[in-house]
Amino acid sequence: MTNFDLLELIGKADDKYIMESRRRPKKQSALKRYLPQVIAACLILCVAGSAVGLGVKFAGVRMGAASGGAAETAAAGEAMEATPAEGEAPAAEPAEPEAGATDNKPVSAYDVTLLAAAQYPASIDEEDFEGLSNQWTENVVSDETYAAVNAFGYATASRALLDGDSSGCFSPLSLYQALAILTDGAAGQTRDELLSLLGISDLDTLQDQAGRLYRRNYFDNDVDKLVISNSLWLDETAADGSPVSYDQQWVLSAAANYGADVYQADFSAPDTAKALGAWIAEKTGGFLSPSPQELNLSDDTLLAIVNTLWYKSQWMTEFDTDKTAPADFTTDSGETVQADFMHQTDAMGSYIETEEYTKSSLSLSNGRMIFVLPQEGVDVDSLLTEDKLWEVFENGDYESAEVHWSIPKFETNVTYDLKDMLMDLGVTAAFDPTSADFSGISDTPLFLGTAQQGIHIAINEEGVEAASYTMMGMAAAGFPAEEPKIVEMNLNRPFIYLITAKDGSTLFIGVVRDPAK
Repeated sequence: MTNFDLLELIGKADDKYIMESRRRPKKQSALKRYLPQVIAACLILCVAGSAVGLGVKFAGVRMGAASGGAAETAAAGEAMEATPAEGEAPAAEPAEPEAGATDNKPVSAYDVTLLAAAQYPASIDEEDFEGLSNQWTENVVSDETYAAVNAFGYATASRALLDGDSSGCFSPLSLYQALAILTDGAAGQTRDELLSLLGISDLDTLQDQAGRLYRRNYFDNDVDKLVISNSLWLDETAADGSPVSYDQQWVLSAAANYGADVYQADFSAPDTAKALGAWIAEKTGGFLSPSPQELNLSDDTLLAIVNTLWYKSQWMTEFDTDKTAPADFTTDSGETVQADFMHQTDAMGSYIETEEYTKSSLSLSNGRMIFVLPQEGVDVDSLLTEDKLWEVFENGDYESAEVHWSIPKFETNVTYDLKDMLMDLGVTAAFDPTSADFSGISDTPLFLGTAQQGIHIAINEEGVEAASYTMMGMAAAGFPAEEPKIVEMNLNRPFIYLITAKDGSTLFIGVVRDPAK
């Protein structure tokens, strides 16, 4: 019997048969946690492995304790630490961390307890066409959900990227998933505001559609990666020493519907922030390895919800490294900087051209990357509003053309504080200690204290970040009878890009203002 089988049996048994986290002498009392089963498979999205990918984390949706009485703890059981089960996706070997990051130890090296480990969908080989087809047909996602997720992406990305001084990249889908877990435990006005932002009418629909969207796009093989990981980090004791209990159904939902690892943690101990950073590093192949200072978790934190997205994909036709050469890139301020430009001609390309911009795209083995180049004299920020992003990426008919590509190689690393953005989008009750209602998570009054996201993205001749495999999968098509129009996509000034999954779901939206920063 595996640990997952045992957890499921515990979950189906009487409430007195529940798990208890490991006792910590430094704490005044131990939480006897509600934690039963973990069954599989998850939801929607950050980044790379030894072959490099694209990293996004939603780090630290921090829940602070609001004023009010604490709940009684649940009945006790034996402490138990779950280990990865058969079928669980193995953690990536952490890469060498950057200066100031974590100390490159695995999560298990720290004084935290893994109460339940997530299982992931089975990986399908890129040549298993029947398996890939079944993956899509068994996980049909509604048009309304696609529209809601993409609308959420334009609303949030516009606020994250607008009026910046340097390049930026944002993962709407990573934030969407973390907020979905949070919404599952909200009530009253708090839940209404969150559901409105996510564009979903009710929790059941959110859980069902989010799971389908994730399973539909899940890939983890030698060619492609689109792997989402979630985790809950639960403290057993509030800052005043009072015990904290967590709602059993909320924890089970996070585990079963969103594939979340569940950890018992002591946020007053330095090991917790280090372990959380190590978990992020493991789930993103080492490309994101935040230090405790970067995570900014205070001693009064009771709960952290963490999401990572690991994405790797290669150009369907990779760029010839011999054609890469330095050229000028003109920034917003008019300054000229040097960048290495990749060059390629797509004889069967397509484009859209308006008075404000020219748009074209390149196919990836696991999606598509759309580039939007403002016309000369058009400020890139004028295209980064919510309405404009919707117009740019959702509207228009492509025309055939021979597209001449000149793309600067770039790498972006950025961190966002999301509190002001979420409040601007109507999520206000969650941040207010007096009105936040997360009674579906715990009897202890909670409010949302911190929300942040960190990003790493880079492209080169092979694909999105350094990659060791390129998949060629172009469909047969004929050349136009007449001489094709030639479109120059010379991205030698600030431009916008969007990366989608195979089904068109928005994974990342970014802007390059300077390829060097």
